[in-house]
Amino acid sequence: MGEIPRRGVLRGTAGLALAFAGRDAFQDADGNAGPSRLADAVVSSASALESTFADLSAGETVVITGENDPYRTTRWLDIDVDGVTVIGPDVPALIKPENGANVGGFRIGHNDHCENVTIRGVGFDGNPENQNRSAKRCHGIVVQDAENVTLSGNYLTRTHPYHEHNTGGSGISVEGEAKNVRILGNRIHDIGDRGIQVGGAQVVVSGNIVTDGLDRSISCDVWRGYDHQQARNVVVVGNVLGDNIEGSLTGIGGNDLQAGGYILVSNNVGFGHHKSFCHIGFDGRARNVRIDGNVSVKEESTRSDDFAGVSLNIEQASNVTVVNNDLYDYGGPGVNVERGISDFVVAGNNLYDAGSDGIRIAGANDGVVARNTVSNAGRAGILLDGAEFVAVERNHIRGTRRTGIVSRGRKRTHHEITDNRVREYGKSDGYFQGILLRSKRNVVFDNRIYQSGGGLAIVEADGGGDNCYSQNWANGKDSWKIESPTSFVRNHVPAFGVHRGLAADESGNVSVQFDKPYARRPKLTFGRIAGGVESVSYTKTNGAFDGARLAVRESGEAIDVFVEAV
Repeated sequence: MGEIPRRGVLRGTAGLALAFAGRDAFQDADGNAGPSRLADAVVSSASALESTFADLSAGETVVITGENDPYRTTRWLDIDVDGVTVIGPDVPALIKPENGANVGGFRIGHNDHCENVTIRGVGFDGNPENQNRSAKRCHGIVVQDAENVTLSGNYLTRTHPYHEHNTGGSGISVEGEAKNVRILGNRIHDIGDRGIQVGGAQVVVSGNIVTDGLDRSISCDVWRGYDHQQARNVVVVGNVLGDNIEGSLTGIGGNDLQAGGYILVSNNVGFGHHKSFCHIGFDGRARNVRIDGNVSVKEESTRSDDFAGVSLNIEQASNVTVVNNDLYDYGGPGVNVERGISDFVVAGNNLYDAGSDGIRIAGANDGVVARNTVSNAGRAGILLDGAEFVAVERNHIRGTRRTGIVSRGRKRTHHEITDNRVREYGKSDGYFQGILLRSKRNVVFDNRIYQSGGGLAIVEADGGGDNCYSQNWANGKDSWKIESPTSFVRNHVPAFGVHRGLAADESGNVSVQFDKPYARRPKLTFGRIAGGVESVSYTKTNGAFDGARLAVRESGEAIDVFVEAV
């Protein structure tokens, strides 16, 4: 694997954790020490902690000292009034539920709607080995019926139940009724289920470090049994994510986004063990999603699996954009777009060392695949499999083990494959092609194919036909195999349908075998004419014109024949 290029991975996010956490919790505006100058309540014991949260007042500031940590809690710490600020001393295991307490950390808006709540600098250890398995979803922090919430600079770990899908403990859970939430600069590590899950609206998730979870590091939906609460108007930007045992690093599932909603996953860094970097999947629908400018490297030891770097295989999705991502060493495709996806764009991505296809479009429609770089894919560079109306433009494909670009399908697929560069294809076997078509009604125009050890440049095989091939270039002598009578070919280099230096026999007869059969009788033009062409007759096989016989005036003289489809 090569060096990760210096892209704008965390552009605009440097120093996020420090900026978001604000000034030291134990300094006043003048920089003087002393929590009493900030706090309405200063907590230094477990009993004081629980009694304070049992009787919170609106506008109250609670400072939790590290004097007697860890504070062993027996109940959730609920915030159900407006204007509460909780400030901790940045101790990782500041709060730890008592054995058998079967609770998580903080709940915001659990009993009543509340607004303008901040929690920063607080540590939580879920103590999963000493809780009952019957207790579920003991998250570190839960935001429920609340607005204008900021969670910054907190440390969350070992939530209960540990390593349990759906009902396990997540680090932070922002649920369906929550609005205007900022999750900034938190450290979330060794989590029972998901690192951060978001089902609310208007949420920013930025500058967090999320590692060693079970399921997704950051998910734009919340599991509630069989119901997925899908987020809307969410930004996931500038996070560092890695080492999930069974999940993707980011993802979306569930039901439709609300009208006008969007999700942006941008400028994040992924690493280590995981499935996909981003998975939009499971039953349900999504729309208005942009996956932009992320860099992710799959752990080498897991490269043999078949998960894609970015995988779009939800039941139905539209307006999905996957752009400017760098994805390395995924065992499946670099980008995978499946049936049910429409109005999609896959552009400007750098996809390195994918175990399968660089880009796989399977059954999706109305999309653009443009300006991508695919290097050393284990199968095809770009595979269009049963897709329709896809524009494949200006991609650079190098070092694929099989064919550079493939279109296959049992019907008219209406693709435009234009201005692509393909080289060093067919590394596993010289049989493979630069471009292979097994579908109908496509335009293949102005592609450059370097036959450096690979097979033919362009091949139209079984299932192909009614295609237009124009102005393609290859550097070999034997470059084209286009045999359908209904396909159209013109202006290729090396030339197609050009027969130079033919010689008439002693009777002045010349036979020409066309490079392909034609459904309609082609037009012939001539260069050298051996004294003049007296007559032309055509030969047919299976109803298609596949050659011609010429009578010329001078035997032994050269004649040049050019075949033009009409």
